[in-house]
Amino acid sequence: MTLRGLLGAMRRRWYAVAVVLLATAGLTALFAASADGVYTTRTAVSFTYGYETPLTPSNSLVDEDVIAFAGAVAADVGGVREVVRYSAADAPYYGAGLREGMFVGLLDHGSQWGPSYGVAVIVVQLVGPTKEWVQTRQQDALARIAGSVAAHQPQGPEVDIATHIDPLSMRIERIAPNRLSQIAAFAALAAAGVLAAAAAAVGTDRVLARGQETRAAGGGSREEDR
Repeated sequence: MTLRGLLGAMRRRWYAVAVVLLATAGLTALFAASADGVYTTRTAVSFTYGYETPLTPSNSLVDEDVIAFAGAVAADVGGVREVVRYSAADAPYYGAGLREGMFVGLLDHGSQWGPSYGVAVIVVQLVGPTKEWVQTRQQDALARIAGSVAAHQPQGPEVDIATHIDPLSMRIERIAPNRLSQIAAFAALAAAGVLAAAAAAVGTDRVLARGQETRAAGGGSREEDR
């Protein structure tokens, strides 16, 4: 189809063009709202026996009992029966496209055949629309961790398990796309909208034209029968 024919179809079937462009505008508005960015944090809580610290050589960070204890706390705080495992310590929760949520997991270095926990550290990942939202839920998650630790704590000072919060992991960061990527995304959406509108106009025009030809052929056959 020539450019002149394409423009003619878009002019005749302007309503199809309008519907597609309105849908594109809606998607653009949703994208603009999500392009404001999100706030996120990765709060790390390590577990050791009470007489050790995370800096103690060959400490309980590799002790299976402490790792099992950390897994029970993570499952309790996350509200699941089995602890959620993640394989990469630097895997961002917001990378899944979420704008609001919480993930509590235990680092697993194993494979699909079996888990392999090298450290007794659970990570609370939060993603939210505002810094206040993330901060409130971060404090709530830490309070729930403390409550779970107290509830599951073994008896006896020689087996007490202590928690250590990494102070650097408490910070809350804002993640947002840069201006150039936003402009490129908006331009891509606009181009896609125009192409989709043109395709809708041409498709509608052909369907209606085919229907008119069918009706005309049917009318001619009835006149011949007479």
